[in-house]
Amino acid sequence: MTRRIDAALFVGVTAVLSVVVSANQAGSRSPDLLAYLWAVGLGALMLVRRSMPRVVLVLTALGFFTYYIAGYPAIGVALPISAALFSATEAGYLRASALTGAVVLAASTAFRLASGQSASFVLGYELLGHAALIAAVIALGYSVRARRDLQRRTDQVVRLVTRQTAMDTAADAREHQLRLARELHDSMGHSLSVASLFADVAREADAADRRADALDRVKSGVSEAMAQLRSTVAVLRSAGDDPLVNPTFHDLRRLLDGAASAGYEVTLTVDDEVNASPDVQACVYRIIQESVTNTMRHSTATRIDATIDCREELVLVTVHDNGGGGARVPRFAPGHGVRGMRERVTALGGSFDVHAGPGGWRVRATLPAAAQQ
Repeated sequence: MTRRIDAALFVGVTAVLSVVVSANQAGSRSPDLLAYLWAVGLGALMLVRRSMPRVVLVLTALGFFTYYIAGYPAIGVALPISAALFSATEAGYLRASALTGAVVLAASTAFRLASGQSASFVLGYELLGHAALIAAVIALGYSVRARRDLQRRTDQVVRLVTRQTAMDTAADAREHQLRLARELHDSMGHSLSVASLFADVAREADAADRRADALDRVKSGVSEAMAQLRSTVAVLRSAGDDPLVNPTFHDLRRLLDGAASAGYEVTLTVDDEVNASPDVQACVYRIIQESVTNTMRHSTATRIDATIDCREELVLVTVHDNGGGGARVPRFAPGHGVRGMRERVTALGGSFDVHAGPGGWRVRATLPAAAQQ
């Protein structure tokens, strides 16, 4: 398309200049082949106006001056250089175009006055028209470039916005996946760990009532895991609101009953002044749940202590067990559970730490009481 436009300009400039030369107005020399070759040469410059706009501007001005010095018929001032001025301005050389137009106009006017043409005609009539045409051509080139730059910037913005939207969508989807992964790991992992623990109790129980109670606990754990699985599937199938219900501090007693029934000595201490947002309560619940699950699965502990304190605008949660015994340090290899706890706390602007020492496991988290995800 651009080549066709440049070819059309070549033909148009050549044709117009040839017609004006043929009019044989003024000049001391009649038009000949060289005069028409000048017209062809000025037109041919349009073929390279995009790749060499400043060169085309300079050669057009030089061609204009040499044409008039040769004494050929008048071809005006603005007409032979208009295309070059437009091309240079469109390419971004506004100052060069304005300077060239002013120099050509001034030199042409001086030359015509020196040759004896009427000052009233040259200055009072033609000068204003030529100046207006040159200014209009430069303004047109500038407006075309400005519109093209605006379109390019608009396209850039659209691409950036589209890319950012895609990134935000992917980040939201990733965060949603991580939340579901944490919910599945924490809730189902805990329920199944309790079920597994009581399955061992039932297998080793001597008394029928103890075995029956253990099997009831197994059934309850499996049922809770299935309920959580159904809830997660509902989230995956839902295109609307997230139906997952966040647990609160009120659910902690029931959570710890399973560990107590399995033979662990469990204590829970909650500061009466704690007033945390629902997101913080859910996070604290999951921290205690995952810590208890880790104790039941990996530790030799017999005691679990969970504490929730309030200090100024902060909620502090600590879960400690007495696993390990003596000087033996329990093995610590962070997995999905610890990673999930850290992600939950970090998302709410808190800090998280887990430590395994001779005295057992200790999980600590500090959260802003009013944090919202």
